[in-house]
Amino acid sequence: MAGPVTQGGTPIARVQYIRQIKLLSGLLSGWLAYVPATATAGAWVPDPRNGVIIANLVEVTRDQGPAGASFELYSEYGLNRGWALVVAPSISRAVQSQSTEWKVDEVLIGTRRKLLVTNTLAVSSQISGFSIPSAGRDANRAYGMETRLAVGKSFGQKAWVNFEAASRSCSDAGFGGRFDATFGLKMDKDQRIILKAFGDGNGCTKPIVRAQISYVRPISEKLSIEVGWRQAVSQESTFADRGIVIGLWQRF
Repeated sequence: MAGPVTQGGTPIARVQYIRQIKLLSGLLSGWLAYVPATATAGAWVPDPRNGVIIANLVEVTRDQGPAGASFELYSEYGLNRGWALVVAPSISRAVQSQSTEWKVDEVLIGTRRKLLVTNTLAVSSQISGFSIPSAGRDANRAYGMETRLAVGKSFGQKAWVNFEAASRSCSDAGFGGRFDATFGLKMDKDQRIILKAFGDGNGCTKPIVRAQISYVRPISEKLSIEVGWRQAVSQESTFADRGIVIGLWQRF
């Protein structure tokens, strides 16, 4: 449901980094002003009037080309009768394009439906509409639909896996696919290690696969901080990129 490392350790780089952290905090605070309190993203659909917001700021450096940044929000809110609302916007600079200005990337709005839940297994489906920067010359954005199936499996209180596969149709780029695979390990004091791989197939967006490892630590009952590393592992039309991930998880 997804920042410039340009000048090494120079004072300029540190100032840019601090500004981006302030941007992350400010944007997240703006979202929290509109939401009322516990949920888990993935195949598990949140209970009614419960949810989660995950905000990630990602530093991006490349083998070639300028450094950039992306800010990604994923939010999920439980509705009645096994439904949930999903909203996932993102913005970036010098990532999807060469522009150093912040631009709107993908914006996705959808609904998720609980199909099956047992003590250890969860299955859900999702249908969403989205818009992305257009690859054509006549429009600023392209629009499409996505259908998604998610399967999650827990192993007691210590670990879980989640796999999601999606089919996409885009107004100016035909059909494409997406996948997300996640493994989570819970440690003492509710700390977590999360490993995941995610990517797009041909169509809709550039084909690329990325991997990420994150450490998530609670700082209050409902707020956690995330620190991680994201790395492109396969790309056909983009230069290799990598970067630090800093995030906040807010449950409500």
